Parts: sequence; structure tokens; C-alpha cells
Amino acid sequence: MAEIATICPYCGCGCGLYLHVANSRVVGTAPMRAHPVSRGRLCLKGWHAHELADSPDRLTRPLVRRGDELQEASWEEAVSEVVRGLQGVIERAGPQAVGVLGSARCSNEDNYLLVRFARAVVGTQNIDSGLAAYSLPEQIAAVSDARIADLDDADLIFLVGAEPGEEEPAVGAHIYRALQRGAKLVTASVRRHALARLAALHLPLKPGAEAAALGSLLYELVVERKLAGDADVTDLTAALADLKPAGAEGKTGLAAALVSGAADLWQAAEKVVVVFSSALAASVEGARAVSAMGAFRALGAGPRVAVLGLLGRCNLRGSWDMGVRRGFLPGAPAGDLAAEGRLKAAWGGDFASGEGLPAWEILDQCQALYVMGDDPSRNLPDWAARRARLEQVKFLVVQDLFLSPLAELAHVVLPAASFAEKDGTVTNLEGRVQLVRAAVKAPGEAREDWRIIAELSRAFGKPVSPQSAADVFAEISQAVPAYAGLSHHSLQAAGGAEIGRDGAADALAGAISALRAAEDGAQAAEQFPLLLVADPTLGTWAEEVSVSHLPVAGREFTVTGKDYPDGMLVLNPADGRKNDLRPGRPVEVASAHGAGRMQVKFSPEVPEGIAVTPYHHAARHRIMNIVAEVETGRPVFAPTPVSVGAGK
Repeated sequence: MAEIATICPYCGCGCGLYLHVANSRVVGTAPMRAHPVSRGRLCLKGWHAHELADSPDRLTRPLVRRGDELQEASWEEAVSEVVRGLQGVIERAGPQAVGVLGSARCSNEDNYLLVRFARAVVGTQNIDSGLAAYSLPEQIAAVSDARIADLDDADLIFLVGAEPGEEEPAVGAHIYRALQRGAKLVTASVRRHALARLAALHLPLKPGAEAAALGSLLYELVVERKLAGDADVTDLTAALADLKPAGAEGKTGLAAALVSGAADLWQAAEKVVVVFSSALAASVEGARAVSAMGAFRALGAGPRVAVLGLLGRCNLRGSWDMGVRRGFLPGAPAGDLAAEGRLKAAWGGDFASGEGLPAWEILDQCQALYVMGDDPSRNLPDWAARRARLEQVKFLVVQDLFLSPLAELAHVVLPAASFAEKDGTVTNLEGRVQLVRAAVKAPGEAREDWRIIAELSRAFGKPVSPQSAADVFAEISQAVPAYAGLSHHSLQAAGGAEIGRDGAADALAGAISALRAAEDGAQAAEQFPLLLVADPTLGTWAEEVSVSHLPVAGREFTVTGKDYPDGMLVLNPADGRKNDLRPGRPVEVASAHGAGRMQVKFSPEVPEGIAVTPYHHAARHRIMNIVAEVETGRPVFAPTPVSVGAGK
């Protein structure tokens, strides 16, 4: 039996694993003991990652819409249809009528060639990620400076809006081991999740007041305890003026004694690691809260501080590096003349170099869409309205492993190879670039994503020179400064190679701006006595297309959908008794914005007066208030006052 070393295709940890191959099939998975992140451990998804390649639900032939049905077609027919459809829109409305979405599930090579295809072949600058609605690349890059291994010698771990045991299990394992050796844990979140129950102190965040709550703790550390040292924090102190713990309880939801207790644990530590979730970006105060963490790095006295941002998918960091985010080219912001020069040399001429539209506007405005390896239906609020819009789009191409809800709407569906069937690289949440290796051939006529893009470029009359994934990476190493000097050959060792961060030079400036703008959280009202919160850390992987199609492990990740077919609403048992509700029964949830039916679950994790639902369940309904975040313009679910009554 052959063993092929590769990287887990799920969360941002980048765990090393071996795929077991027998008779040209991937039949099992085993952890890589020498890997610096996973260290011989895998989570449920990792142990069953081989099922992704062997799933009977895989797409194996191209599909082309004929009338109302998607029908199997040859690659030649499918490629011709893609060229015809895209060129038709370009001729009628120009290249800016085309939008392209890349994927944090695909390799650096896949995403890099997709960006090249969008900008240099199609001629559109509208390229982003389906995860854009709750990812904050600029803010996360500005404050994150830690490695996962920093957890191993931390005295205090401060979790902000994160549940690593659910989101990034390898990080969760490092935290559990740290607790076993005596490290202290402080958690700050709306829901008192499993790790919060092990914490020395839990800070129950008021929904929508995350930045203010962090500011209250910073006031205690900077103003009261003088932990800024010799740093000039005049502007920071001014920004914190209204967040003194004793006077800000109504704003933050945190009693002054709790804030003081957290500061005591902070001051007693020699090394603090602050861990926050990219899911925090789904909060109305997400961008401000992440930026506010930059102030922790400015504390010149007291413990050493490192900040670690969790990224929800295996190559989210790498996709950002490759330019799959609004306003960025591979390796640099749009408008960077040096980057434009490098790319013109690599791509053989001019290209669309502007900022383009963000993902939510791409879906709303573009007449043609090309989506690789993603389905934004779980990630963007009010998906029902966007689905109706997509049903009217002139031309939609989806390139994926499975017939996702988005692919069902497509005019052309292209079958892609899984992680087990292609070579390439991924970059984990700490900037570790690692090799993904092909173990078997893709099923049927499925092809590697980068190879599909190369074939389309050739069909458009603009062929690309790379003939292998290693060739594509060689071009990346020339075009993206952070990857300079790397090659597939140099990345052979377990753990690959670490690259630098592209964060802002002065994270403190961003923190000051965020704290000055921090707002109060939402309040429930008499007509709507509960506050509904969409929580991306609850059931993070439930019903995710890449796990729900696993023949064995998929059963675990579809339980929530089967038990709560209309959506799960989690209440404190006391609120259930007040409203005469029973677990599992349908309830009517109403707000000023709409109403819908959900099934109720009781849990002491949720505070009284709060109702919590998984983020992707909230996206199904039109119950929650959707607002444009001031800092980024992203559509986000604001905490929404609701009423809950027994359903019929």
C-alpha cells in the first residue's frame, strides 16, 4: 500500500497527513507524526479526508444546460460553451460585466491562474472570494503576528469570538495541551462554548459590542495599569476615554469586576497569545474589533503579546496572497506600479489592474459569473434574494467537485480534481507554504483546476506557458515577492516553508481609529424580547458541501440539518420555559424585518435574553437585520430583536 504525504483540505491549520492508496484508489488516511502543526493528530475531517476523493457524488463529466436541464457534454463542447457565453457578455456589456470568484479550498496555483485568467484574458478586475462576506484580509494581516507554536509556551491564552475546537481543531488541540500544563485561559464570546467552560474567566460579550468590550479591557491595561511602558499612547488613551470599565457596563455588557479579573490574569502572565476567529468578521463590529487587537501589540510593559488570527479554510491566506480579494493583485495592492510591472512581464502584456467589485456586488451586478471551487450560498446574507438574482444572470459557470446549490443554477459545470488528485501548494493561517501531492488520478474526466483555467485561456486565444503545477508555482515565485526563492522542490520537507506577513506597519493607528468608532450593542425591545445572533462558530462545518458528501463522515456533518430542517434556534432553557417551548419542536421567529419557522434547541451555553443560530441557517431566512458595515461595506447580520412563539 502506497503512502502519499499531503495536506488536509479543510481548515486553515494545514495539518500534514498521508493518503493510503491501494489498487489506484485512496482508501485511508493517517496523520503525519513529524508535522509541526498536527504532530501525529487529526480531527474527524482529517481522518476521513480520503473520502473526498472517493465520494460517489463527485462530478466526473462536464455539464451544459440545454433548455431547463444540465446534461453531460464533452470537454470540447463545454469549453466552447464557456467561451461563447463569456464573449457574448463581453461584446454586449464589456469585460467589467463579468465577475470571477476564486476559492480558499483551491491551491495557490489554481487561484493564481484564475486571477491571471480574469485580469489578462477576460479583462475584468472583478475578482474576489466567496468567503469575502466574513473575511477581513487587511485587518487580519495588520494585527496577526503569531505562529500556532506560540501557544505551546503561553502563560495566558485569550480567545476572542473563537471556538478553535470547532473551527480549527489543531489549534484547539494546542490549547487543550496548554491548559494541561497549567496555562490560563480567558474567553470572550456571546456563547459559552466548550473551551469557555474550561476557562479561568469567561467574558460574556454583548452582541454587536465586541470592539467596545476589547476597548474596556485595553482601558484597564493601558490607563489604569500603565502597561504601555514607554510607548506614546496619548491618542490611544483618548480613544479609550468612554470605555472605562466602571462606566461602560451598559455599552459592553461586561461588569467592571470581570474586566479587572481579566487584567489581573494578563498582568500575571509572561506571555499572552490572543486568538481570534475570522468568523468574528461576521459581526457588525467585526472589522473594528479585529483592528482593535492591534493595540495589544503596542503594550510595551507586562507580558510579551502575540496575536493569532484563525482562517476558516485551508488556503484562505494563500488565496489572498494570489490576489483573490478585492483591490489586490498577486502579492500587492492594485495600483502598485512595481507589481504591475512584474505581472506584465509574466503575463505578456497589459491587463485589468483596477480594484473591481467585492463579491456581494459581483453577485448582484455582473451579467456573467465564473466561480471556481466555492459556493457562497452559505456565506452571504439573504441568499434567497441573491439566488433569485442568479437565476436571471446571463451566464454562470461553476467549476467544482460536486453539484453544489450554486452549480445547480449554472449554464456550464466543469468537474474539478480534489486535493488528492493534483499537485500544488497551500498556505496555512500562519504563513506556512506546503506541498499538496497527487495520490491518484481524478475520476472520470475531472481535471485539475489550474489545468482547466489554462485550457480556457488557450481557447480564448491567450495561452499560458506553464505546463505543470510546478511551472505555475515558478511563475508565482517571480510575481509574488513573499514567495520568492521557493519552489516545489524546496518545499519537500514536512511543514514546508514559512513566509512573512504583509500586514500594515502601524497596527496601533488602526486600533485607535476602530476604538474611537466603537458602538453600543443592540438591545431587545418589548415587542421583540430576545436578541437573535448569527454565530459562525456554531456548526461551522455542518452541511458544508465538501464534508456533507463524505460517505461516512458526512453523516456526522448532516445531523444538524436533519434534526433542524428549517434551521436551529438555540435558547437558554429559562427562555424556553418562559415561552412554553419544547426542544426539537418548530417555533415561529419574527422580527421587524420578517418571520420564519425554525426548530428550537435549549443550551446553557446561551445567555438568557439571547437567541443564537448558525450563520448559514440565518442566511436561509429574512428574519435578521442586514446592514452594511461602516468600515468595509460588507453586508453583515446585525443582532436583531425577535419574538419566539410556538409553531403550528
